[in-house]
Amino acid sequence: MTNGSSDRLDRIERILENVASSLVEIDSRINSNAKAIEASQSERREFERNLERDRVRLYQSLSNLANAQATMATTHAEFQSNFYARQEELDRRQEELSRRQGEIVEILKLLQSERNQ
Repeated sequence: MTNGSSDRLDRIERILENVASSLVEIDSRINSNAKAIEASQSERREFERNLERDRVRLYQSLSNLANAQATMATTHAEFQSNFYARQEELDRRQEELSRRQGEIVEILKLLQSERNQ
């Protein structure tokens, strides 16, 4: 072999070593990217599970809120009905009391007039 051929083989050998080294580095990067993609997919699946769980909880909470509002409306209506029924009863009693007071005043007037006679 000539010196030129030897130099040429050395250069080809260095190029092949560089290519091999680059391939190892590329393989390492590919593996690293694959792991990162797998981790991202795992995080996404976890996020989707949490999202679904949270959605179910939200709808359950909204359902509970609607039921509580309905109960509150019913309770409020019953309270108002009770309040007005008691107000009506108080008015009736007040009228009865006023009537009796009027009768007492009339009786007192009669007694007073009988004493004065």
